[in-house]
Formats: sequence, structure tokens, C-alpha cells
Amino acid sequence: MFRHRGIALVWIFLIALTACGGPGTVPPPGDGAALPQRAPAAAAVRPGLIELQRWQEPRQRVVIDRAGPWIGPLGEPAVRKLFVDPGRLEDLLFFVRTYAPFRQRSAGGELAFGGQGPVKAGAVEQRMILEWARKVAAEAESGQSESSYGLVLAWHRGGAAESCDDLAVYLDGEVRAGSCAWPDESRGRLRPEPLARLDDWYDKLKPFQQTSGVEAGRGQVPVRLTFAGRGSREASPQDFAALQSLAATLHRELARRRGEAPPQPVPGSADAGGLEGEGAPAPEAPGPDLLVAPMPPPARLPLPQAALPEYVPPPSTDEDDEAGPPTL
Repeated sequence: MFRHRGIALVWIFLIALTACGGPGTVPPPGDGAALPQRAPAAAAVRPGLIELQRWQEPRQRVVIDRAGPWIGPLGEPAVRKLFVDPGRLEDLLFFVRTYAPFRQRSAGGELAFGGQGPVKAGAVEQRMILEWARKVAAEAESGQSESSYGLVLAWHRGGAAESCDDLAVYLDGEVRAGSCAWPDESRGRLRPEPLARLDDWYDKLKPFQQTSGVEAGRGQVPVRLTFAGRGSREASPQDFAALQSLAATLHRELARRRGEAPPQPVPGSADAGGLEGEGAPAPEAPGPDLLVAPMPPPARLPLPQAALPEYVPPPSTDEDDEAGPPTL
């Protein structure tokens, strides 16, 4: 549950983002000068592994397999780390089983994804996997779950200790929801379509915090919304409403997965469609799922070890300025 996971630190972190930016300031895939793609013979990606090489600070190499990440400075031996969050193995298996292999290169580094699935990863999915690899590396180096790393949207509804809901959405599409009425939190992952919308907001909007909102159709329920965008445009009332609606919808979806009854519109509200004093509103009809379907628990199979070849430095950047985006 969020109140047990340092939600206060998350809010402090996001308030700081409003003033000075944060970890989400790294350009998305494709930004900056693109590097030419390697020859096909050198572009093979090892199945089941994710490898991230950063050519800018921190200059390091991260290789993630089912046992956890290997991390080390470029050109030096890597050190085995463990997944800090037990859900990271589930994430890795979902990515590998869903998406086909790809290699993504930019001025900042290179991501090699050894997928074994049937789906070709588009720009949104590649960005999702890149942000996930960054988060896993940050968690492994700090030794604790990074509840604020890559956090884009934080939402809180209610105020009383017995009536409150929380939700957090991250750059890698991870969604975590909690409630004062739940014994623990729930997690899910955005589908590519809503994740693409969130990425667009993140790239275009300035950070903001809205603390005096009241959720439509829920009576006088205070809602606090914080968004850690990196764009240059001020959020409009329509942006506020759309992000608040997204957060509430995601919380309801995760509540349904738990078998919990999500809160319903109060009688007499606009959402209830009636006047004060009329009967209780009909249950809210669920819309299209915004989260991918849950995966079965990971099978207990032997964990392969990543074979780490000698580091090969990136090619000369003399031709980078004239090169177009790589074809993956």
C-alpha cells in the first residue's frame, strides 16, 4: 500500500521536479543525433536478455537476465546484482515473451533487446523497455525499490485515513495503485495506446501540481494530482481533466482485478444522472481495459547466466551528424 511505501517521499520528489526537473529529462528514443545501425552480422541480440550501454554519464553497461542485472562501467568487469522488486522478473518475462528482438541506438547509448515474442515493438514499446531497463539499473545500484524514479503521474483521492486511494504511473508504463481499504498494493502495465498518450503529455507539458481539485461525480472528495512533465506548454483545464480521468479509470480497473468494488457516483451528481434525494445510481459500466492482461506467475526454471563478451566501444561519431534515424 502506498502509505507504507513512502508516498510522502514521492510527493516531495514530484514537488521538487516542478522546480528543477528530474530523472525523466533523458531524451526519448530517437531524440538527438542518431547513430548508424551496425551491420546485420554484428546486430544479433542474445535471446532472453536486455542489454543497455550508456555512452554518456553514467557511462555503464547493464545486462539483464532472469537472475537479475549485471552492472559495471563501460570497458570494465560487470557485477551481478539482484532484482530489488520481485515484480521485475514478471516484467522481464512479459517483455521477452511478447515482443520480437530489436536494437535501438541513439547518441546517448544503445539498447539490445533479445525478445522471443511475435509482436514487433514500435517506438512506444521500445521506449517503455528502455525506461524499464533504466529503472532496474537505478534500483540495483541503490539497493532499494525506487518508488520515485521515472514517476510521471501521482494521484490521491480522499483525506480521511479510512477513505483514501492512491495511484502512480511511471515512464515504463508501470501502474501501482493502493487504498486505505486494501491490505497491499496492486500493479499493472499500460497498453501501448494509453502509454503513447501519456508519453505525449510528458513530452509537451510542464510539471504541475493541482491540490484543490474535486472529482466530478463523487461529491466533495478532494483530489490531488501531480504531473512531472518535461515539456514547455502549460497544462490546460482539459489536460487536468484528462489526466485525472485517466488516473481514476486506472484505479478502478486495478480495483476490479482485486475483486474490490470501486466507489460509485453519489446520488444527485452529474455522473449519477439524477437529483439529490433520488435512489442509488446504477453501477458504473467498465470501459475498455487500459492495462495489459495479467500474466501467470513466472515458472520456476533454472536461471540462465548472461555471457558478457568484451566491451566494444561505439563507432566513431564522425558520420553521426549526417546519419538519419536507424531502421530497427
